Amino acid sequence: MKTVQRHDNWLDYIWALTRTLYYFLVLPSLGFIALASIIIYSSKGPTEPGAGMGFFFTLVWCGILLPLGYRRFSITRRRRQLKKMVALLTSDERFSPQKQHQVLDVGRGKYLGIDTKHGTILYIHMVKKGIVDVMGLTMDDWTDSELEGGTLRVKTKSPDLPELSINVHPIAGRELLNTLGAMSHNSYSEPYPKEPWPLHVGIQSRFVEYEHNVVVPQAANLA
Repeated sequence: MKTVQRHDNWLDYIWALTRTLYYFLVLPSLGFIALASIIIYSSKGPTEPGAGMGFFFTLVWCGILLPLGYRRFSITRRRRQLKKMVALLTSDERFSPQKQHQVLDVGRGKYLGIDTKHGTILYIHMVKKGIVDVMGLTMDDWTDSELEGGTLRVKTKSPDLPELSINVHPIAGRELLNTLGAMSHNSYSEPYPKEPWPLHVGIQSRFVEYEHNVVVPQAANLA
């Protein structure tokens, strides 16, 4: 697998700190001021707020709506990207999971799908801007699975990605955990021995790189 910079640099840490401060400190304060502006402008007092106060309240509302609007846009775009990536790797012959066997964690840019018919697993993780993990597994490529709270983990045989994890509702996570346990006792045949599922995913991931202008380390490793 091609070596990529997975860890955040100092700019990433600053951006993460800025977002944390905004959502936990700035946003509640702006929300309180915005509520006060609604009360002021909805009341019929003897005096109207001045232009300076109106400009201030406009800035407050912009400080609320613009970041939240951008976040909504980012989540929608990420969801669309994940679905397109999954579509590039889905086929009736190799990977076509049922709806209840798929998890989409848009907030963290992750997807996990389990095909009980073919015994195949697809994992996608938008690690950071420009880097996406795309990994296909058969029943021979993972060793164990566990559910801890709301996180489902799958232990793999890959030293580069030894553990796949995704946040999921505990009830759905328990169902997926039981599904993986049941699948581990079954035998699945590979319909294309010359291009097994993990290799197929790695090759097809080059289309993910092209379509989304990202680096997929698993695909780069095949070059």
